[in-house]
Amino acid sequence: MECESVTAVVRRLKHNVEGDYTLRNIAMVGNILGLQRASAGHYYMSLHDEQCSIRAIFFRGRVGAMMDAVKEGDQVVVVGSLNVYEKGGSVSFIIERLFSQGIGTLQQQLEARKKALAAEGLFDEAHKKMLPRFPWRVGVLTSKTGAVLHDIHKIAAERNPYIDICLYPIPVQGEAAIPEIVQALHEAGNNERLDILILARGGGSLEDLWCFNDEQVVRAVFQTKVPIITAIGHETDTTLVDYAADVRAATPTHAAELAFPSITDIEMTIAQMMDVATKRIQVYIDDYMHKVERTLLSVRPEQYKTVLSLRQEQVEAQLRLMTQRLAYIYEQKQGQLETLMARLNGDNPARLAAKGYGQVCCRRQRVKRIAEVSVGDLLDIQLVDGQIQTVVKGVKPYDKGQ
Repeated sequence: MECESVTAVVRRLKHNVEGDYTLRNIAMVGNILGLQRASAGHYYMSLHDEQCSIRAIFFRGRVGAMMDAVKEGDQVVVVGSLNVYEKGGSVSFIIERLFSQGIGTLQQQLEARKKALAAEGLFDEAHKKMLPRFPWRVGVLTSKTGAVLHDIHKIAAERNPYIDICLYPIPVQGEAAIPEIVQALHEAGNNERLDILILARGGGSLEDLWCFNDEQVVRAVFQTKVPIITAIGHETDTTLVDYAADVRAATPTHAAELAFPSITDIEMTIAQMMDVATKRIQVYIDDYMHKVERTLLSVRPEQYKTVLSLRQEQVEAQLRLMTQRLAYIYEQKQGQLETLMARLNGDNPARLAAKGYGQVCCRRQRVKRIAEVSVGDLLDIQLVDGQIQTVVKGVKPYDKGQ
């Protein structure tokens, strides 16, 4: 079997493609992705539909005013031919004419989703959290192999090497990346040890960045309890997560600058705060000393003596009033005490015995009525100077008429 060289195969492909008249002056409709303008004025882009895409070139000499209103994501109708680039072995579509059809399919989806999420309040400024002024730990959600992580580490080392970086590695492109991004956002967003989150990736086309327009990812960004900075793509790229984030950075480098305060700036801030505090304390001391001096100058000896004399008279008057009240209370209590003593003396058995009365007891119980004793009971009669023991010979009640 005879083998052909790569060059021979590519040249045969070029000959067949460019020699086929059916592949010339093709009218094709598609959406623009990855639109770039070279310094020479040429435009490079991909034209895609729901299933396929092809690289396209619009050379400066053909552009004219046709690209003035065209932007990333727009749907366009292009007329041109296929071309094979020998050195790279790639097929491109060379645009001769271009007609804008307005917003493309992806862009339409993006605008509709943006409008719906905005209506729910996910982009409202009222929900934005403030970035802490002096963070200690920063969570970074990005690819562990990309240049973004390197740039963030570089900025962190330059500005503040004392801040810890906690990496949450995630894929940053494709539909399969969505669940991993959401899971990482939930995990990092609920980590109370983190002070700030950075969600970042490098530049790319609308299709490359599409996972950051996914509704699940946008909601996960909105739900983070930790303040989050997003830096998706280049400065001109804006995804839906940028609207839901607390702060949107133009680039990953800018995000790192926002998250990592400079040690020099912190030292200057602390010095300024100490200076302001010192000045305020000094002003307070000066004001207080001036008040004391004014008070001392306003006091006159004559007025001071008058005030003391008046206060002395007031105190003496209060003492006299208190003395009178105490004397009145004493007399009142003395009378009450004498009344109680009289009542006690009237009931004193000794005083009654001195008058010829005796206290009769039977079985150590005071006898008040004859019904409480019987004939033959032994009675004790208590007199003033002793006790009489006697036996009941008889009991004679008084007549009721007596």
